[in-house]
Amino acid sequence: MLDIGCNYIADDNDKLYSFLIKNKLINVLKFPGKLCNNYEFQSCLNLVRKLNIKIDLHGLPKMEPKTHSENMLKNIEWETLPNDLFSLINKARISTHIGAEKGQNINSLNNILDNNIKLVKEKFYEKYKEKIQFGGENQSGGYNLPLDEISPLTISDVWEKLDFGVFDISHAKLDSKDLGITFRDYLNELGNKDKVKILHVSGNVDTTGKYKDKIDKHLMMDKSEIKDIIYTIKEFPNLDLVITEFAFNSKYSFKKELIIEICTLNTIVKTLSESKSIYIYNYLSDKLKDDISNVNELIHKI
Repeated sequence: MLDIGCNYIADDNDKLYSFLIKNKLINVLKFPGKLCNNYEFQSCLNLVRKLNIKIDLHGLPKMEPKTHSENMLKNIEWETLPNDLFSLINKARISTHIGAEKGQNINSLNNILDNNIKLVKEKFYEKYKEKIQFGGENQSGGYNLPLDEISPLTISDVWEKLDFGVFDISHAKLDSKDLGITFRDYLNELGNKDKVKILHVSGNVDTTGKYKDKIDKHLMMDKSEIKDIIYTIKEFPNLDLVITEFAFNSKYSFKKELIIEICTLNTIVKTLSESKSIYIYNYLSDKLKDDISNVNELIHKI
């Protein structure tokens, strides 16, 4: 069975994450990395310790999220990382985005990638006397990135060099749009699928217009996206973790949308059934109160 996790958003949501964990709806929290500060990192680690689960380390505070950048590790304050961090990391691994600095050609920077792989492993071994695995995720389209940087061929080649791959469905859909191909064509052109261990899911359909200017929206999944999530899970034979990157509510409260997202994702992972997953999605959308005061009653019925 695949593990299921979600983004950690440090905004008085610890009770909600605790509820999801105690009810065995998630068993991993994902730390987003550069976009979070040391306070948020410590908050996430404190909750992970308290609930005795693992953290998916998608970067570190001040880590530049670009595998092919000389600045990737430059600003990390290694001495401030907690001494027990390694024991909290899920499957002893860390990941970041596959990418280069603006104006640079990613395919001419293999020496920088090789050096970053080496340095990540050395820094972790120096600090924790343990070996770490390093993985990379496909960047999102829609930001005028060079097409080489988001192409399936480049992603496949980089996965070959890394210990594991991370695949983001929403990113790939935006990538395929930039490349002028379908999402399924993008999947078909990917190589090294056996190296992909982590799948990122985030809804990108905004029917309310609330996030018109947010290209990579990180919303609750839309019903129309469930079919592609199931198809994608089947494409990667060695997945061990599916992470929802839900971060911004659109239709309902943050709490309600996260419950819908997580319960639907659990159904997807357990059944790989589009009809059953849509049923759970519709049931919770209709029955769950916006303040989720009836959540205990509902999740024991589904």
